[in-house]
Amino acid sequence: MTTVDRDWICGFLIGPVATLTVAFGLTWKAAWIGMVCDLIIGFFLILIALGYRRPNMAKGTLAGFFVAFLISIHPLWLTFFA
Repeated sequence: MTTVDRDWICGFLIGPVATLTVAFGLTWKAAWIGMVCDLIIGFFLILIALGYRRPNMAKGTLAGFFVAFLISIHPLWLTFFA
């Protein structure tokens, strides 16, 4: 596995892991908070990755945020609309 692959995977895992940690640590209904945390953390990680010229980590972080968003759709709906 090359450094480029590890950069992308590390960036990608931040979002889903943060969301699922909140889901299993608190409740499924609160999992959307992990997505919000990932948005803030991911923004700064993207800036850091670009500063260190690691665009693959920035791309992985962005992809991970979208996966976290997909995981959070149901808890978000449960919290605000059900």
